[in-house]
Amino acid sequence: MRFLFFLVLLANVVVLAYGQGFMGPPPSEEGRTPRLLSERNQHIVKFGEARLARAGQPSVPAPVQQSAAK
Repeated sequence: MRFLFFLVLLANVVVLAYGQGFMGPPPSEEGRTPRLLSERNQHIVKFGEARLARAGQPSVPAPVQQSAAK
């Protein structure tokens, strides 16, 4: 019985790894251009000034300034 439990557990881990793409492109990405795991629009992300929120006051973000060079 213990052997059967570990066999089912191992099968679940293998199916999870296959579905997440650890053994090549995942089935959900079939027919698409493969994406890198670290692919993000890092050049677009900009952080504003860090501020502490005061109790009772709504936090309003500072307006984002658009750069003229595009």
